[in-house]
Amino acid sequence: MPELTEQQNWEQKEAVRLYAYGAAYTAGKLKSHQMLLEKALLLMHAIKTGDLNKRDQAQNIVAYLQASLDVEFEEAQNLFIVYGHLWDALEANTPETLSLAEDFLREIREVVMEVHRRQPRPIKKKKK
Repeated sequence: MPELTEQQNWEQKEAVRLYAYGAAYTAGKLKSHQMLLEKALLLMHAIKTGDLNKRDQAQNIVAYLQASLDVEFEEAQNLFIVYGHLWDALEANTPETLSLAEDFLREIREVVMEVHRRQPRPIKKKKK
């Protein structure tokens, strides 16, 4: 397979970025939450492999997720506390705390995905 030119590589990355932006912009609240969790997991992997510049971005995502919760509900209050611990784990930046944070993010993502799957879908009307 031939190597991509620098222009082709940039165009490919730009197309992926625009697709992701469009998907995030049109996603519902749960799907957006899931997408942010997945981005945080990607950043966690980068941090664990030595790219410490990604830590601030991961912490920003965790803070955004925490701030987006409706703490009127007890479950959201509990998740608010968990997100606070995740932020602290990123701040500590030790292998143990990063692994623990990654495990929590995966678990939360699975719960969000399950809730999303169980939501009733709108019925599409048949065209006449």
